[in-house]
Amino acid sequence: MGKREAWAVLALALVAVAGCGGSSDGESAGPGEAPEPNTVVLRDIAFKPKVLKVEAGTTVTWRFEDQGISHDVKAEDGSFASEVTDSGTFEHTFDEPGTYPYVCTLHATQMKGTIEVTPEA
Repeated sequence: MGKREAWAVLALALVAVAGCGGSSDGESAGPGEAPEPNTVVLRDIAFKPKVLKVEAGTTVTWRFEDQGISHDVKAEDGSFASEVTDSGTFEHTFDEPGTYPYVCTLHATQMKGTIEVTPEA
């Protein structure tokens, strides 16, 4: 196989790998981006995924991974709120079905997310 064919095979392999994975909002998940179910990662001044769908009774974990940049998690309706931090985790259990928008109050124009809670199956 010549160099040209080898590059073509490599390019196809990279395209195939890039198409794998995903999250509940259609964005691709990368390293450190919500590898566990029911987890939202705070990284690169963003919630990943932006929208997480769970059943009622589920505990959601937010994992703070934006090294040196502090964030918090606060429901727009005030039903849950974390401390401001740049590491660790915050958890909240969603008992009632509904849509729960939330923000990082320090970066509210950039960091918005939603937890969509469905009835238990």
